[in-house]
Amino acid sequence: MKWFSKKYAYPLVVVAMIVSVLLQVVWLRQLYSSQQVQVKRDLDQVVTNVVKSSNYLSMLPGNEGNENFLSFFQSPEWIQFKEAYSRMRGHKVMSRFESDVKGDSSIVDISIRIPNKTYERKPHKVQRVFEHGETMEEQLHLDSVEYYRLDSLVRQELLKNRINVKYFIIKYDWETGVIMNKHTAAEVKNADYRSESYSYNIRLYNNFQLVVPSLERVVFYRMRYYLLSSFFMLLLTGAAFYFVFRLMKHQNIYAQARIAFTSNMTHELKTPVAVMEAALDAITRYQLTNDPEKLLQYINISKTELHRLNMMIEKVLNLDEADSGETKLRSELYDVQQGLEQVVRSMQLQHTSAGIHYHPSAEPCFLDGDPVHLTNVFYNLIDNALKYGGKDVQVNITCHCTADNIVISVKDNGPGIAKIYHARIFERFFRVQDNVDVHNVKGSGLGLNYVKQIVEKHGGKIRVVSDLGKGTEFIIELPVYNEV
Repeated sequence: MKWFSKKYAYPLVVVAMIVSVLLQVVWLRQLYSSQQVQVKRDLDQVVTNVVKSSNYLSMLPGNEGNENFLSFFQSPEWIQFKEAYSRMRGHKVMSRFESDVKGDSSIVDISIRIPNKTYERKPHKVQRVFEHGETMEEQLHLDSVEYYRLDSLVRQELLKNRINVKYFIIKYDWETGVIMNKHTAAEVKNADYRSESYSYNIRLYNNFQLVVPSLERVVFYRMRYYLLSSFFMLLLTGAAFYFVFRLMKHQNIYAQARIAFTSNMTHELKTPVAVMEAALDAITRYQLTNDPEKLLQYINISKTELHRLNMMIEKVLNLDEADSGETKLRSELYDVQQGLEQVVRSMQLQHTSAGIHYHPSAEPCFLDGDPVHLTNVFYNLIDNALKYGGKDVQVNITCHCTADNIVISVKDNGPGIAKIYHARIFERFFRVQDNVDVHNVKGSGLGLNYVKQIVEKHGGKIRVVSDLGKGTEFIIELPVYNEV
């Protein structure tokens, strides 16, 4: 799987992200087209409803009491007939419409005349016959009134169907098809929607057409929830791929750190074993049992190396406990200053050439904690200062108490740590490589991570104050013991 993760993992993730985006775009385009078709159907229904309402209102005067008459002019059969009637102008057809009320009946007379010879329209002679003796001029005036009533009906129907669009109504001459109001043929041609042209009132001289220049607004409004869901889907997909990239990157770093850890830890484990082997070999070879002073010296060396070996084993065990979340504290009343003194004396014996100075507090400092883990914390911090501080390192350990906290400082005059690493030095396996050669100074990269975990489990916090060439100071704050 190693070759796969390195060579193909990143390209596959990128391709998957691109495919996901493209699929969303294709789906949205198809959805937009289907929604646009649906809006056009809804507008067609609006026009149909307006035709019915317009016919009803135009035929209402004088026929209020005749329900059969009014229902006929709202029927589908009448609508079909009227559509055909509206299209007759292309065949030079002349028509006549009359209606009247006689007794208990309403009479409608529709006549169509088709000339049998070449026909030329003569505007000054054209005279349609309207009921009640209306002239064409009077009827044209009624057309303008009907236009505003038609606009009102359209607005009501759009509102009723929740269709929020900008529209206009084209008025055509019934016979010639010429546009009679301020709009142009180009506007009609470029519009997203245009209805069939109808007279809307068979007694009138003009045809009308509903035109909607753009459907984008209403279509996007209807798609709003789909757009939001698609956006969040892409956002979540992008976030998921980002975290996958980040996880893969961290896994790679973690794997490299593991390799370095194994190498360094192997070296550190071999060193004390080799020293003890050499000490025991010297005792045997030179028969140091006859020289108690030398014998004690070699035994102390072996004890020191055994202590080092035990500490490294503890680090590995603590790593496993941290991974499983099973690090348990055996809390008891702990004297911090006494614990620090023991660690300092032990380190002074091991590093006789180094300057290790302890400045205790005048006041006793007690807390409720685990003596073993806290002792390991102090050992790790002082050991790091000695290990990375250089040949003539000076380490100052101070401890003082406040009303709420015990403050412990471990400060050295070593090369320091660049500020860019301050946030990462507590990460597991992380080691600063700028100032020293990691192959000359062996370490596991676990010490500070372990220190931070134990301090936080005791309810405290740790921070670092350092810069290149100015030494390093680790400051621990732990809550003091309070008798309840």
